Amino acid sequence: MATKDSQRARVKLDKREEHYLSRLRHHGAKYADFHRPTVELLVNLYYTSDVIESQLAREIETRSLSPAAVNVLMILSRCEAGCPMHELGELLLVSRANVTGLVDCLERKGLVKRTATAGDRRVKLLTLTTAGRRLLEDFLPGHYARVRTLLRGLTNKDKLELSKLLMKLRRAFLSSVEETARRD
Repeated sequence: MATKDSQRARVKLDKREEHYLSRLRHHGAKYADFHRPTVELLVNLYYTSDVIESQLAREIETRSLSPAAVNVLMILSRCEAGCPMHELGELLLVSRANVTGLVDCLERKGLVKRTATAGDRRVKLLTLTTAGRRLLEDFLPGHYARVRTLLRGLTNKDKLELSKLLMKLRRAFLSSVEETARRD
């Protein structure tokens, strides 16, 4: 039996879904270049991403962190010798303009540290502190279990297929952006 909270969440999601689907019908009739499968795909991507990100952000925020801050910690956990700020900016899944603010916040919390490189003191290497490493080791097992639970509605085959399709979409999209930029 579903709890009242889960029923309320389902109603909220269904209301949003119906809203966007009705907007698709409206715009489909109004604009000649409207292509329903394409627009519906984009709406579903944005909507699904928002639903997933919102749920995971709530869990992460219990640690007084943002999803982007956890992303920084995860990247740094794989950089044994440290990671230059510019490289971190290239790897993050957020705007590069946010990198300095994210690092400043994590440094104040004692989770990362900056050190100047020997060859060029302007280049700062970022590394995890012991506290940052401990936080990840404490957080990640529960996080991965939660993610697995949240995505249990898909089979492993579904997950692999969807992942391949998303990579194909991303590459096609980026290729189209590059092609358009070359023409302009």
